[in-house]
Amino acid sequence: MDSASTGTDTQGLVSVSRLGGLAMIVGLGIHFVLNGVLKEFPPVDPTLSELQAYLARENGAWTIIHGFRYLAFACIALFAAGLFSRTCGTGGVYASGWGVLGLLGAAIFVTNGVITNGIEILAFHNDALVAQNQEGFWLLFRLTRVLFTAEIVTWSILILGFSVAGWRSGTLPRWLAAIGLLQVVAGILTGVFIVSILSDGPATVIVEVASVAGLVWFLSAGVYLLIQGDSV
Repeated sequence: MDSASTGTDTQGLVSVSRLGGLAMIVGLGIHFVLNGVLKEFPPVDPTLSELQAYLARENGAWTIIHGFRYLAFACIALFAAGLFSRTCGTGGVYASGWGVLGLLGAAIFVTNGVITNGIEILAFHNDALVAQNQEGFWLLFRLTRVLFTAEIVTWSILILGFSVAGWRSGTLPRWLAAIGLLQVVAGILTGVFIVSILSDGPATVIVEVASVAGLVWFLSAGVYLLIQGDSV
């Protein structure tokens, strides 16, 4: 009876782990399509008519972007659940605390993303705001740039928690944890030097390192969960 129950529990962990890996791969696919194919930023220092023409032309693309971001956020939540199952399902107290930190990081990550997406929707789909107060549009747009930069810092909480949990429980490879810790250091420095980064100062290289390391970690962790889930 106990053996059957244990087998069922293990199979459940495997299923959640693999689902999390698949969710991250789908989420990254959405991310690259939205940001690499559909997204076109507003022109620099446009007149009111130029800004209105841009918003009218790109309205459909931004509607798709804003809508599919919510699906990407759901993928992040599933990914966090999969990582927790993988790193803490058999890791005991040595990993569970770090796994909870990873879940907290995922919650902050998603919350920041939902708020940022909402602000951007207000800016890009409010014709009256643009017509009456173009500065209002740019204020909201610049605020989203700040929040998207801060999002990279929130990655660090998620990545730190699950990297250490996976290291301590032996459920994630150490090379993956090492990439995660690189992202964490760069992510923390991104928060420290955010003023320089937002003004295109020399610290911009830090956010690039944090972004690339984070994306590599997310992709690697997603693939690893998908193909190694049966070894939970």
